[in-house]
Amino acid sequence: ALADIVSQAVGNHRTLLIQSQMKIETGDLDFTVYTDRKWAVFMLGQLLQNASRYRNNNSPSILLTAMGCGRQVRLTVSDNGIGIPAHELPRVFDRGFTGSNGRSRGGSTGMGLYLCRKLASFLDIGLGIVSREGEGTAVTLTFPAKENLTEL
Repeated sequence: ALADIVSQAVGNHRTLLIQSQMKIETGDLDFTVYTDRKWAVFMLGQLLQNASRYRNNNSPSILLTAMGCGRQVRLTVSDNGIGIPAHELPRVFDRGFTGSNGRSRGGSTGMGLYLCRKLASFLDIGLGIVSREGEGTAVTLTFPAKENLTEL
């Protein structure tokens, strides 16, 4: 159950999210996906950590929404954070790439999104990212679904 995976990831990072004053919102997560629960929770945790680390200081929030599309379910994790410069987007999944935001804020290893990409590949999960500097970032995980779903 996708809702259970999201709930566990949020629960695992509750302290960080509270300390970061992140508002968590969810849309319809009532889908069943085929995946390894432990690694899906890990990937979501990385996304939640990044959203907390690169938050804006004015009402930071994360929105988790899902939609069915054929034999897939797309889970999108969106934030209203500081965003990623367009010229850095092609490298965010590279091993060790920290980018200008990671270097300026410190503590970044450049391994989080790299590991997400590796795990997604092993688990046959699509992984995409869009971002606008100063507006936020959205990461989409595309899971195989239990059954054929119509687009909502």
